[in-house]
Amino acid sequence: MALAEIVDTTALWQTIVAALVTGIGVTLAFSIAVFGIARFVELGRDGRSVAAAGFGAVAAVALIACAGAVVVGVIVMTQK
Repeated sequence: MALAEIVDTTALWQTIVAALVTGIGVTLAFSIAVFGIARFVELGRDGRSVAAAGFGAVAAVALIACAGAVVVGVIVMTQK
């Protein structure tokens, strides 16, 4: 009995790659959100409102991406 008959290696590798890509992607998006929020606060205190608004927008987009990843993950887990 071959190992390939017991374990679907293609599906296993797809799961491993998807987990790595998603884990790195969500971590990167959240770190960009933290960076954007920190710069938003710092630039806002310095009175540079245009630059602060830009970093606020970056933070908002990154947070939306994180929330979207959570929603997609829940949908994938709850479907058969």
